[in-house]
Amino acid sequence: MSYKVTRDQDSCPSITLTDEPPYVHALVAAPSAREPELNTDNWLVMAFAVWSTPDNLAIQTALDVAKHYGGKLNLGLRPFDDAEELDAWCPDIEDDGQSPLWVLLHDGEIYMKRSGILTVDELVELIGGACNPVTAVAI
Repeated sequence: MSYKVTRDQDSCPSITLTDEPPYVHALVAAPSAREPELNTDNWLVMAFAVWSTPDNLAIQTALDVAKHYGGKLNLGLRPFDDAEELDAWCPDIEDDGQSPLWVLLHDGEIYMKRSGILTVDELVELIGGACNPVTAVAI
């Protein structure tokens, strides 16, 4: 199980996943709108700055959190170059200058937003402590 952050010939960032479970998804950078799949079920989206070494290392934290929930929570990994790219899929996000960005969604509704480097335990606590339907389905 692994991941690789790269850029295509147009310098657009992407993430490639190898042998990750089906609940882990590589999302495109700078989409024109939120993907329909993010509007159903439970999602933790981690948007990470491709040029940030700490953000790239935090991808493993996101993978570990997803594995902790064993498929009850989808994980979306979205690369970005500039925080303005987040507006199309999550317009309510305010740029506080920190990354990565962690967004917990349930049926498309935002239940948690955090930014910065977090540990697996911190994320699990934040997800479990969020007052939302996600905890009602016993993630």
